[in-house]
Amino acid sequence: MTCPSCDQRKFFSEQEVQHLVVEQLLLEDQQVTDQVREQRLKICRSCTELNQHTCLKCGCFVRFRASLKNKNCPIQKW
Repeated sequence: MTCPSCDQRKFFSEQEVQHLVVEQLLLEDQQVTDQVREQRLKICRSCTELNQHTCLKCGCFVRFRASLKNKNCPIQKW
């Protein structure tokens, strides 16, 4: 898979994704509640633009993007 945001090929294991997301969220102070994040991720999991851990439209790890108050779905699903 080629990342749409950085034009590189990269595959991430579940553990790598978890580590990267947790690490980045430590730097963020505007996070949604666990309930909101789970609602967003449920929508992402049913989306055709999801490729394993990333959104094919924006290249973000969906777990990270869905956790932030100031982010939305790039195709307006949430």
